[in-house]
Amino acid sequence: MEMDVMVDKSRVRKLRNQRAWSQDHLASVSGLSMRTIQRIENDGGCSLESKKALAAVFNIEPSDLDIQVDAIRNLASSKRGRLFGLAGVAGGFVCAYIGITLSLMSGQITTADAGVYYGAVGAFCGVCCCVIGLLSNKRKANIA
Repeated sequence: MEMDVMVDKSRVRKLRNQRAWSQDHLASVSGLSMRTIQRIENDGGCSLESKKALAAVFNIEPSDLDIQVDAIRNLASSKRGRLFGLAGVAGGFVCAYIGITLSLMSGQITTADAGVYYGAVGAFCGVCCCVIGLLSNKRKANIA
């Protein structure tokens, strides 16, 4: 049997579990073999006929079993954005630390001023990390 299409294996498993069906039960109601159901849930590969049989059993359109490529791309870009954001915060913190330390060592600022500056930079980095976390969680919620 030729593997023509890929389906969203997690969606198939979720639909089966929502109905409290075993893989064996899904195989019998869909007319597919138990091995075919196992293969679909493990790697997502199946024939077009198998995809149509599953869609009919679940009472959905066959296209509803397609892998959502846009969601995968959005999630990847969200992770990448979060990493760049955190790297920017870390880089800014390191640069501020070096600048404040050099100013302190050269006598341009007092120890008390350096403490205030360190506190301000730490608070700013904390707020930036909080915003990055909130925005990435909001992005995840919109994708799901």
